[in-house]
Amino acid sequence: MFKLYSLAREFARDLLFEINGDVVTLSIKGILLANTSSTSSNFSIFEVSENEFILAIQTSGYVVYLGIEAEEEIEEEVYPSLVRIIISEVMPIINNLVQVAKELSYKGADILLDDNMSSSLREAMYNLLLKHKKGKSPYEQVEVA
Repeated sequence: MFKLYSLAREFARDLLFEINGDVVTLSIKGILLANTSSTSSNFSIFEVSENEFILAIQTSGYVVYLGIEAEEEIEEEVYPSLVRIIISEVMPIINNLVQVAKELSYKGADILLDDNMSSSLREAMYNLLLKHKKGKSPYEQVEVA
């Protein structure tokens, strides 16, 4: 388990991107790892505030939640480009983290990194953690599909 925590430290860094001529600085502040019954790959975004969001990347039976803070407000139309760039940057680390979790036969959910998350981001991450521990879906359906 210690190896998972040490790998999660690799995420604690700032990422600088240029999108539409603007420099965007993002900081990965939190990591939550949870196993899941699905082996498909996908991603989701949970907006926490105008400058905070959680990017969930699911792969190989695990979901990795990245708690991310930006220096400034993130416009909704920037998310597709931003997510594409973030995923390309962090996938090698995520693949390594998931590989180690598989080797350890890791089952469950845990916050592996809390690098001075804001209170709102911390609350959102711990809400996701509780949902996984209770076996509930992290997604809230507000309308009938």
